[in-house]
Amino acid sequence: MKNKKHLYMLLGVVAAVAVAAGCYLWTGGQAPQNAQVDGGNVTSVENAKEPQPVEEPKAKTEKAAAPKQNIPAEDVVAMTFEGTKTYIVAGSVTGEKNGTQWTAVLRNGTAGKLTKVEFKQEGKKILTRNEGGSWRPLDEMDRSIFNKLQEIVAKQ
Repeated sequence: MKNKKHLYMLLGVVAAVAVAAGCYLWTGGQAPQNAQVDGGNVTSVENAKEPQPVEEPKAKTEKAAAPKQNIPAEDVVAMTFEGTKTYIVAGSVTGEKNGTQWTAVLRNGTAGKLTKVEFKQEGKKILTRNEGGSWRPLDEMDRSIFNKLQEIVAKQ
């Protein structure tokens, strides 16, 4: 009789531990819904600190205060293919001549759809993508657009 009582108590404790472990694993150790992520640390709303303003170095703020030029000032023909002209839209070019990343907005024809094109340099290779797609090597048409983009940026 005493052995049965100990057996039932042991089974009860094991079941309680199993239920507690199951509940923990069920939630996956997730933070509560009212938690905030702060720099990689999860804190509850009650323990959250007031955010501190970030001070930028003066050199960067002075550079940012300079008026940004809209380049090119007007639409520029980047290339002509089978009678259709592709334009670089005015004010859409970003990047630097000696930089590693450039963007522009292109338009096919006079009233065509606008397409964002990006270029980046990795080592000696230059890659491109359209509308946030996957990066790919330049082909002949991409190279002519990239060369025109470099001319525009050089005039900046």
